[in-house]
Amino acid sequence: MPRWRFGLRWRLALGFAVILALALGSVALFTGKVADREVNLVQAEQDRVRAGRVVVALAEYHETNGSWDGLQEFVRRTSFQTERDIIVLDSEGRLVAETSPPNDRRRGPGRKFFSHHEDEDHSLAPEHFAPIIAGDSQVGSVAVAPRGRGGHPPWALGVADTPPAPDVEPPLSRFADAVRRTLTIVGLVAGVAGILLVVLLSRRMLASIGSLTAAARELGSGNLSSRASVRGSDEIAELGRTFNSMADALEESERQRQSLVSDMAHELRTPLSNIQGHIEAMQDGLLEPDADNLETVHLQALHLNRLVDDLRLLAQSEAQELRLDLSPASVSEIVQRVTASFRARAEAEEVRLETTVEEALPTVSVDRVRIEQVLTNLVDNAIRHTPPGGQVVVVASQTAGSIRVEVTDTGPGIPSEALPRVFDRLYRVDPSRDRGTGGSGLGLTIARQLVETHGGVIRVESEEGKGSRFGFDLPAAGH
Repeated sequence: MPRWRFGLRWRLALGFAVILALALGSVALFTGKVADREVNLVQAEQDRVRAGRVVVALAEYHETNGSWDGLQEFVRRTSFQTERDIIVLDSEGRLVAETSPPNDRRRGPGRKFFSHHEDEDHSLAPEHFAPIIAGDSQVGSVAVAPRGRGGHPPWALGVADTPPAPDVEPPLSRFADAVRRTLTIVGLVAGVAGILLVVLLSRRMLASIGSLTAAARELGSGNLSSRASVRGSDEIAELGRTFNSMADALEESERQRQSLVSDMAHELRTPLSNIQGHIEAMQDGLLEPDADNLETVHLQALHLNRLVDDLRLLAQSEAQELRLDLSPASVSEIVQRVTASFRARAEAEEVRLETTVEEALPTVSVDRVRIEQVLTNLVDNAIRHTPPGGQVVVVASQTAGSIRVEVTDTGPGIPSEALPRVFDRLYRVDPSRDRGTGGSGLGLTIARQLVETHGGVIRVESEEGKGSRFGFDLPAAGH
């Protein structure tokens, strides 16, 4: 299933769309029902009022004329004015006047309207007629219904068995008030229901945020092992995974810091102890302050100075404060110069040092001193770990857009589990931490930082018992 379906943006949009649809649908449904009911009530009351007026008008007509003579024309005019169908019977139940001609020609003026027990036109019954009172006696009855309106039966809208109709028709403002009231009530109910739905939909999201907040609080208080609980694949889950990655990096950085402090204490303790021991021995007269003893002290001081310089260089490089003196340089010349400086040492340790440089290599824009330092660290490391009779080969070649330099030795190789850490500060593959086999532990770290500062890449390949290959790529000039 596509990931966007699980995204927080789409989930929120879908959730609010559903809530909005439910709210609008419920408001429309209930408002429509109330509107229909109020329309029917208002219409019914209007019908009662107008029917009552017809009854009053017919009673006044009989009182004025003393009979129903000429009533047909009066009924026709009244029907036109009130938009009502009217049927008038005299006191004996005979048809006096009606607005529409009867379908049954036998039912004409003067005839009994109800000649049988059943309603002859199947729509009217005696209970649909209201009495017409003139003076103190009933002079007839009348049935009134809205003209052209359907219903069952249409004449059931008469005035029989109803309380006296008011003189004033109900105002339409009553309908508006009822609709307004309904909108308010349904809107409030829909709002409350929407809030409940939002709460239900946001519970999982808020739970994830709460877990992330708690983990961040713990991390801020110094508990670097705190991690957020991550579930799902939405943006908050991605934020939780990013937070956990950051926490992992902080924990690893703290581990490295503690390890650095411990390792530096160890690295500084040894030469300082040697210097202190020699000086105290000379002060106590156990050693003579001759040239040999002073040379030993001097060498230890030089080692301390190199260590401090390496740490300063590493700190500047990691903080991106190291300034490079860039200029076009020939990699061939750098390789020849560095390997020439190691030939005497390689011969003394019975290690063959060879170089292979591809012809017509393009120049590179580098800080010549820093790149020589990188290659020096790699060659020094290779010679140190190559046994007598072994071989160290330095190769320079061109690849796509870069110049590659590789240093291969025939030493014991590096265990696979140690390969990811060979460039870490003060890390030695040899757990005995013998400086004769492991150096200060900063050379490879400095090499990596200097190469990356130049925009290059450094790598290592090794197999136990078959030697190691360290190499780095530098962008060629113009790339």
